[in-house]
Amino acid sequence: MDISPLFGLRLRTPRLELRLPTHEELVELRELARAGIHPREEMPFAIAWTDEPYSEEWVVAFHEQQREAWRPDAWDLELGVWANGELAGVQGLFAKDFAESRAVGTGSWLGQRFQSRALGTEMRTAVLELAFRGLGAEFARSGAVEGNAASLRVSEKLGYRVVGSGRVSPRGVEVEHTDVELRREDWRPPFAVEIEGLGNCLPLFGGAPA
Repeated sequence: MDISPLFGLRLRTPRLELRLPTHEELVELRELARAGIHPREEMPFAIAWTDEPYSEEWVVAFHEQQREAWRPDAWDLELGVWANGELAGVQGLFAKDFAESRAVGTGSWLGQRFQSRALGTEMRTAVLELAFRGLGAEFARSGAVEGNAASLRVSEKLGYRVVGSGRVSPRGVEVEHTDVELRREDWRPPFAVEIEGLGNCLPLFGGAPA
């Protein structure tokens, strides 16, 4: 499927620009992850992907696989996040059967040296504006494993509500996972987000308004 219009999509906040990384930027992303996302003794993700080898092939392959697998009824938009011109991390927005569910999910990470600057709030705000204002979503869902207080703080700040919990085993040991949800009617963006290049992309997000 031709997803080239996605490379023209830009989300801009007061400090950030979000867009699809090029191949060379994916290699840079690999180096950012290698430099550290979290202490080794901790695992803030439901899937322990940071325990995988940080080979160029692995990082590049993951992002390129999401692009190759793109379908209007099952898509995963993995945007690079640039903070004042520096590649800082990744913010994902994904959905299945969006035309029926009107629901999206989010996931993200930041290199350690970019953490504790409230960038997590800013980057998630950007994709929530894309989802609610740009694509017509009705629900946004997220979650966090036990110990990932930073993610839950972002969710709380942006108006999500706890809707359940479960158990995950990212390293073979069960931990609690808190599920949160934000409804369109409760969304109050804390600042303006500029969305550029979406019009040409809308057919790729099945069920998005024309």
